[in-house]
Amino acid sequence: MKAFIWVNILFLVNVHGALQRVDPLVLIDQGLVKGIKASDGDYSKFLGIPYAKVDLDDPFGPAQTAPKFEEVIFLAYDNSRKCPQTSRFGSVESSASSEDESPDCLRLNIYSPSKASIRNPLPVLVWVHGGGFSGGTGNQYEAPNLVEQGIVIVTVNYRLGPYGFMCLDHPAVPGNQGLKDQYAALRWVRDNIAAFGGNPYNVTIAGQSAGSGSILLQLFSKKEKLFDKVIAQSGTPLSPDMFTPGDPDVAIKLANYLGLNTTDDQKALEFLAKTHHSLVTGAAQSLGMEFRPCNERSFSGVENFIDDDSYALSNEQKIKNTPILIGNTDTEMNADGDEYFEKDFFYTRLDEKFSLETDQLKEIAEIMRHYYIGDRPISKEIQPEAVDFESDFVFNHPIQDTITNLLKDNANPVYSYVFTYVESGEGRAGHGAEMEYLFNMTQPDDKARSETGHIMVDRLTTMWANFIKYGNPTPETSELIPLKWSPVTATTRPYLNIGAELLMEERFLKDRMAFWDLFQSVYGKSRRTIRKVASKLKLLKLKM
Repeated sequence: MKAFIWVNILFLVNVHGALQRVDPLVLIDQGLVKGIKASDGDYSKFLGIPYAKVDLDDPFGPAQTAPKFEEVIFLAYDNSRKCPQTSRFGSVESSASSEDESPDCLRLNIYSPSKASIRNPLPVLVWVHGGGFSGGTGNQYEAPNLVEQGIVIVTVNYRLGPYGFMCLDHPAVPGNQGLKDQYAALRWVRDNIAAFGGNPYNVTIAGQSAGSGSILLQLFSKKEKLFDKVIAQSGTPLSPDMFTPGDPDVAIKLANYLGLNTTDDQKALEFLAKTHHSLVTGAAQSLGMEFRPCNERSFSGVENFIDDDSYALSNEQKIKNTPILIGNTDTEMNADGDEYFEKDFFYTRLDEKFSLETDQLKEIAEIMRHYYIGDRPISKEIQPEAVDFESDFVFNHPIQDTITNLLKDNANPVYSYVFTYVESGEGRAGHGAEMEYLFNMTQPDDKARSETGHIMVDRLTTMWANFIKYGNPTPETSELIPLKWSPVTATTRPYLNIGAELLMEERFLKDRMAFWDLFQSVYGKSRRTIRKVASKLKLLKLKM
């Protein structure tokens, strides 16, 4: 049996006549971990704990089990380590340098209430950050308001860009290593979180944007289920921007760009492994490469995370009776710039998703254009309608589709929401607007929150915490939350409108979503499905 200890959290000692609080000390298999007593609440922080190790001689390959700590006590004081970034959009660290980046970046942070203990284990939230699989870090999310609700919070780094999502026709790098890193973190939480006062059998995984798509892929995957509940915010594997077909020559192209003339995957990987990560990510940016989840080729002795069957995004054995909280913001996408309105974006977008002949594609693009803008020409004057189209195409309808899939697999209960609150009271809530009310992400130059903004913090963290604890965001009503949040069913789609007031409404954007339902049923399979078939045909050719 493991010997876990949790000491000194509330232990006071007399130093030169003054009472001082001693930092917490925890024992896990890797060794002793010393955290920091928080100054902004009654909780402790354990920062930058390695949950797995990346072999720097093989930085694109599988993570290794985290080794024992070299020091007698691991000082969990520093969470500056980040995974190499190929973009920094959406990050509060967007202006930061790359000095703290390293492929060996598989660290996590734990925020644990002082009342947590082995005898009083608390529910756990594991947060997976967004950033388009190319940027971001778990280090930018602190959650004092959620911790105050009696929850242990874990935030996770995972490999990004070419280090996390290079997909090759090669058994060493079949793809989706970043998702496999996330799974390794979940395994570490299952094995170790009890030492920090968390309940390893009451774990909710959550994420926003690419993080949301990631945790849903964890749910759909065939891997062991290491969690109990799911919170998916503004992201789904059904989004047309979620997957990439993968480029089997991407390692060779990166190596060629950086000066190695080769056509051999293995030589390219060996060269890239010895090349500084900033040069590799810089080359990827210069070449305009995108790295996202992909359909992995099968190799003997290599376990896939996403295979052909994953495209169905169905796994009833794993999903049945899983509580899900899922939704999005009022306005997920933008439509900006002169260049955007110089093209027929209806045609371009539909061509990205649907595999159709040119004439048919032109016909349905015209139908789509008439639906959203009537007979008006494409120009900046139709920007609001363009935003609606982009939001429906990338987020709104794919998320409603995801809810349908979850219901078919008997997820229960499923709570749907739309976040519409805007601090100024004007405009619409954009992608990620809810994040500053869940996490302590406000920048120093931001305006102080209004009284309503503080109420939003309390409401959102209370409902999310209730779901994490009980699988029900509104187990009882109160002055703060004066209504019951009704779950969706096979025949009804209630959702909570989270604005300045809380409102239960029915059928989110019902006319537009019904249009997309009909459109999708008529025009058939997506390009992703076609790519899956093509991948199978290619594999058959290779075997012949």
